[in-house]
Amino acid sequence: MKRQKTQWERIKTVAGLALAGPGLFFLFGHLVDVAGRLGTVLGQTASAKLEIVSSIMLAASLNLHQVTDGLIGLLWPALLVGVGTALLGDVSGHNSDHEMKRQTSDPCVGCA
Repeated sequence: MKRQKTQWERIKTVAGLALAGPGLFFLFGHLVDVAGRLGTVLGQTASAKLEIVSSIMLAASLNLHQVTDGLIGLLWPALLVGVGTALLGDVSGHNSDHEMKRQTSDPCVGCA
């Protein structure tokens, strides 16, 4: 017979899904945007590629604070996904550990 989840496990499952779901949505949205920009850069003509050099020079002039803010703005959904996955993994790992202990503590495991 399967053990029912406690209230705390249900809350952790809902919180994990509430964080991981939108986090994945926003993360994939950012990845699609980056892939689209990369596709337009690679598809440009040679004269337009010279503009990339000025963009690289502009990027080289950025300081660490600006780069960090840009990365945090781009990767914050990964934090949501990580926390949501940790909450979901903790709940599922707890269930499997409990089931394993219950199965090994049964004295009649090999009787049938």
